[in-house]
Amino acid sequence: MKYLIKQYFVLFVITCVGIYGCSDSDIMYYEGGNALHFMKLRQGLSFMTNMEAEKDTMFIKVLLVGNPVNVEREFAVEVVSDSNTTATSDQYRIVKATVPANDTIGTLALEVCNPEFLNIEESTLKLKLAVKDNEYFKAGGWLNYVTIQLTWTTDLVQPETWNAMRYFFTSKYSSNVYRAIIASTGLTEFWYYDPDPETGYRLDQYEGWVYGKKFADWVREYNRTHDDVYRHDDGAYKGEEIIPIY
Repeated sequence: MKYLIKQYFVLFVITCVGIYGCSDSDIMYYEGGNALHFMKLRQGLSFMTNMEAEKDTMFIKVLLVGNPVNVEREFAVEVVSDSNTTATSDQYRIVKATVPANDTIGTLALEVCNPEFLNIEESTLKLKLAVKDNEYFKAGGWLNYVTIQLTWTTDLVQPETWNAMRYFFTSKYSSNVYRAIIASTGLTEFWYYDPDPETGYRLDQYEGWVYGKKFADWVREYNRTHDDVYRHDDGAYKGEEIIPIY
């Protein structure tokens, strides 16, 4: 028994020496090639708050699974031509698709045309894109997010940060809820759980309470000055009264 204990102890010491004896040059880095995938499955843009603009730009993030390098690299995308794409090539333009030097997050800048200024009946346009292999990157990575559904419209689209909004404003979503949030706070997104991807700013809980109270006051003032209460106008709760949390 003592012999076995002694043998295990020796093996333990050898293992520890091996681990602590590694230098920085011995560390194994990812060597499976460079792959890219989108960071979400869908993204939308509404011209509702900027109706006079003939064009706007969507910024779509991609994630590099591999090793960053010290030069900027372009990545490629292609249109998926199925029922999820209604936009024609003259209604959008890829401005830039790059992964910056020494970074693992890339951006696709897509300029889109306001449907209001196009000679079409549709108020909403859709475009499905897929990451395409090129000389720098392959499509793939940790998640099966190699395609993304993009939508731009003159109507309202549910904001990306609704899951945060619902804890400060009201628990049920409709276009009227979003209109009231914009009217009462001036916000189109509510970066509480995640930082604003453009500025890096994240709202704190106190700010959430303040904005929630502004929304509630706006709804109560509407109810006071109208013959009917403020109601959901579409979606699963159409016709129901909008009840603020605060």
